[in-house]
Amino acid sequence: MTVATNGQRAILKIDKAVRRFGGLVAVNEVSFEALTGQVTGLIGPNGAGKSTMFDLITGVRPVTSGDIYFRDQRVTDAPPHTRSPMGMARTFQIVRLFHGMTVLENVLLGLHPKFPDGILRALFSSRALAAQERKARDRAMELLEFVGLASRAADAIGHLTLGQLRLVDIARALASDPALLMMDEPAAGLNDAETGNLLNMILALKMRGMAMLVVEHDIDFIMTACDRIVVMDRGAKIADGTPDAVRNDEKVIAAYIGRKATHATH
Repeated sequence: MTVATNGQRAILKIDKAVRRFGGLVAVNEVSFEALTGQVTGLIGPNGAGKSTMFDLITGVRPVTSGDIYFRDQRVTDAPPHTRSPMGMARTFQIVRLFHGMTVLENVLLGLHPKFPDGILRALFSSRALAAQERKARDRAMELLEFVGLASRAADAIGHLTLGQLRLVDIARALASDPALLMMDEPAAGLNDAETGNLLNMILALKMRGMAMLVVEHDIDFIMTACDRIVVMDRGAKIADGTPDAVRNDEKVIAAYIGRKATHATH
């Protein structure tokens, strides 16, 4: 595994990734790394290729060319279901939860890979699995406490706000104990208090050595949360550096930050 100068390790490496859809190049020879104990932001205007990049990393879509390495293993051609057990977890821009289940039950589903007998069997089978059930529920409640939703554990998913649904999605992703947590617009729909809670969560996960890759359109949030920021525009990487460096990069200002600031004044 690549070791950075500060002792942190590159857990994810993207090497000249390309993704074409017919004649459209959605991702064009993009390279970057995500380090343990750091938050890497991935920003850019709509259509820049950010969500497609997430799909390439998790295997939802194959790369046209280039390579992806995770924990020093080449996973370029690995099917999606093999990447989660390796330590990848992802939340989605459009939250994907089970609306016929409670908040707690949705988080329990995220624990499925960690229980060899299967979480559903653990929930509904004989007393021989009672200890496993208790362990799963205790862990799920710990995660709901972490995201600030322990009091809503028994509520139906349909009773939650969009911001709360995003927090449940994060708790479910954390249930697999990932080494790399990928969050797609986690602050969207959150109020100020929830956003502050999310920032505290990210700081706590960083302290545990977790690597995080975050797509977000809230510039203030991304500049506060991230150690490094990768900027994409029209499928290409146009900047990669610290928040201060990216904030003052003329190409980034022209392609994204300046455009957002202009829109904010109207």
